Amino acid sequence: MKIVILGQSGSGKSTLARTIQETAKIPLLPLDFLWHGTDYSEKAQVWFQLEQENFMAKHENWIIEGNYLATAAKRLQEADQIILLRVPTYLAMTRVIKRTLKRKRDRATRPDMPNEFTEKLDKEYLDFLCFVWRFKRKNESRIFQLIDTLQVKNKLLILDNKRDRQKYIDQLKKNKPIV
Repeated sequence: MKIVILGQSGSGKSTLARTIQETAKIPLLPLDFLWHGTDYSEKAQVWFQLEQENFMAKHENWIIEGNYLATAAKRLQEADQIILLRVPTYLAMTRVIKRTLKRKRDRATRPDMPNEFTEKLDKEYLDFLCFVWRFKRKNESRIFQLIDTLQVKNKLLILDNKRDRQKYIDQLKKNKPIV
């Protein structure tokens, strides 16, 4: 099974991805870990795309977690399932701020991020919070647009709450994909 997990920052993408990985024993590629370990240059963008393609080619089954819509087309086309996590914006904001504070105390709280990545209360972080706040209005529509353009809507599964996610995991446990 090839799974792409998308959603707002703070929606639980990394948590769901790790749960699926542990349940189904499928290799996981957290895109934040890759991207935030770079210098964000044009060369890094090319490398970032190639790393995703290499990961997909290397594994028969995989999970790729993260949005990065500029590099999403190939992932979405190759995926068997596209999971979109949706949570209320206030909850996403709360989770993002909480995880930032937790990570300041203990870097191990976010294994999906490289060790050298740090968040500071600066303009960049405030811009990120604005991105989280505006995600549903601006970015979620871009996700749906890309899914429509690529004609992969039949692969889309929207999980709106914890109950939906638990139901998904329970189903996965019953019908583990062949690895």
